[in-house]
Amino acid sequence: MSYPVSDMIVMIKNAYKAGKEKVSIPYSGLKENICEILKREGFIDDFSVEGTESVSTKKINIKLGYYENKKPTVIDIKATSTPGIRFYKKAKDIRAYKNGLGAEIFSTSSGILTDVECKEKKIGGLSLLKVF
Repeated sequence: MSYPVSDMIVMIKNAYKAGKEKVSIPYSGLKENICEILKREGFIDDFSVEGTESVSTKKINIKLGYYENKKPTVIDIKATSTPGIRFYKKAKDIRAYKNGLGAEIFSTSSGILTDVECKEKKIGGLSLLKVF
């Protein structure tokens, strides 16, 4: 059994290490929401969903972000929760990741949110991943 979020993270890491411009990953609604946050926070340039209405044939194409000197915009990305070990945090326990330079992404009752949004809305949730 695999964890789709971890698979997504590994594909993104490998694409950055190989210097790729784009990466294509299997579709899921959770992955699409994570990509929206990564784009909004500036960790990826863009993403698009392609395929038919069937979830099994859909793909998410991610355009990776690089600085002018060809350095990746993502220095480190890692999954914090797995199917066997889940990390939940209360709103009062959420701290800025890497002094606000990075982002921790949570699955909450209000959807997929960053650490900053969770603090503003005063809700906690399941920590999915950390990106810097």
